[in-house]
Amino acid sequence: MTTSTARGSAKAFPVEEFLQSLTAQLDRAQDTLALKVRAGRPLTWALKDLSLDLQVFVEVDTNGRVLLRSAGPNEAGASTLHISLTSITRPMVEENTFNMQDDTDPRSIDDLRSAADLDDADHRKLEMLGIRTVGQLQNMSQGSNSKAVEAMLGLPVGRLQAALSAASRPTVQTHEVVPRPDGNLLRLRGANLSDGLGTEVRLAGEPVEVVEARRHELLVRPLAHHQEGQVEVFVKGDRATSYFRLPNDPRARKPDHGGNP
Repeated sequence: MTTSTARGSAKAFPVEEFLQSLTAQLDRAQDTLALKVRAGRPLTWALKDLSLDLQVFVEVDTNGRVLLRSAGPNEAGASTLHISLTSITRPMVEENTFNMQDDTDPRSIDDLRSAADLDDADHRKLEMLGIRTVGQLQNMSQGSNSKAVEAMLGLPVGRLQAALSAASRPTVQTHEVVPRPDGNLLRLRGANLSDGLGTEVRLAGEPVEVVEARRHELLVRPLAHHQEGQVEVFVKGDRATSYFRLPNDPRARKPDHGGNP
């Protein structure tokens, strides 16, 4: 079922969207309280706990999302959903949430779908385990028995291995011009751009000097006549391609996303 198949006039909504909207409004209320305190007004109230009882119908759409639809007046058969929100401290948030800054590869799992032949069902299985980035998939699979991972995910080993293989290939996502006194450099950002041993870069088909090489970033020196063309990055026999353009004005430093001219 989808939101359009709701039995009444009310529209069904995903659980996470309801909670996110509710907490966003509570955050705004807290921000307003902080402004009052800064203005010198005494703090007369604070929100610590909030409990809600909702009369709703529970539905599941074709993507496996749980949806809620508010019961109408005198509409029978609704379930009572109890929701309780309580205060949480910064250390509790930091301890119990994923730190995106520590992600070794922040690309979305969606980036692997075509290369690894992952279908919607595979994608849902990964999401239900909280695996949303390539780095999380790599961390989960590192040092694990492939059969054990298959049993846990319900994802065939072949497709899992294809996903991990696709995740390990070099990818160029953006580029940016870096002005230097001795000439412009080109910063390439992406994933798996260096293995610590040797990375070869070609601009418009010509090899160029790699000034700095990191896993997610390369700094290369274009030749004097380079203006635009194809970027090619070679790492351990794998090849990544994109498109680069050097502005005539060296002060123009806006990043260019992807391979669009």
